[in-house]
Amino acid sequence: MNYKTIVVHVAGDANAGARYAFAGELAQSEGAHLIGLASSDVARFLRETVATNSLAPSIAPFLDTLRQRSAQALDAFERVAAGFTLPGYERRAVDEEARFSLGMLARYGDLCVLSQADATEGASLPSPGLAAEVAKNSGVPVLLVPCAQAPAWPLRRILLGWNGSREAARAMRFALPLLRRAGAVDVAIFDVDALQSGGGPELRPVTAVGQALARHGVRADLVLRDDDGGDAGAALLALAAERGADLLVMGCYGHSRLRELLLGGATRTVLRSMTLPVLMAA
Repeated sequence: MNYKTIVVHVAGDANAGARYAFAGELAQSEGAHLIGLASSDVARFLRETVATNSLAPSIAPFLDTLRQRSAQALDAFERVAAGFTLPGYERRAVDEEARFSLGMLARYGDLCVLSQADATEGASLPSPGLAAEVAKNSGVPVLLVPCAQAPAWPLRRILLGWNGSREAARAMRFALPLLRRAGAVDVAIFDVDALQSGGGPELRPVTAVGQALARHGVRADLVLRDDDGGDAGAALLALAAERGADLLVMGCYGHSRLRELLLGGATRTVLRSMTLPVLMAA
């Protein structure tokens, strides 16, 4: 498996340039086609106003402004993309909200690159739940770029969070192109007893993950830690810093699969506090 189509969120937020550059580096290394998708949010504006006629002259200036901002963001994306050696890149503009359009377009790709929400930008996109919502709705992994600092490239050391869940398994499979290229891979398991009891001793779940990766040409070191009952997301981020990881790979999940999927548990902590790129799958 390789990433042959990568979608990147195009918007006017302060972290946009770092996001485009990271997507460009990844697309260049994978030989992937890069698509920049911008949403003008015209559809949301029309839904939230009392206007009954979208063609009314009084509404037109507002719609033009929203679309001009979207076009300017796409211009910035193109300037960055042009600096990389890519099979191809393109810009696309839609009027629907990003949380809908990204989820739909990502279904036709292999990876979607977004940014961590920046609390200093208030209501500006990307929203805190955008990454989890895109991952859930598209079935495609999302790779989040942190807003605190420009991410390292290439990704030499990767930390994989493993608890035996469906989401973690999907994240591991989706991350294989990056795992194969990394110089070092660590697999973090925080509750060995729970993993063993869930899979049964016959399945050897602790060693099975390392063996599965090895068959894909990935040599991984298991990092076993006792579960102290704390926040798994905080523990993953602390271990990533301790091991000098350039990327964290994890399932996108919460304590409640339905009610808290988007921003629950470990997912919420990582989305809020991450300082390195994170690949998530739901």
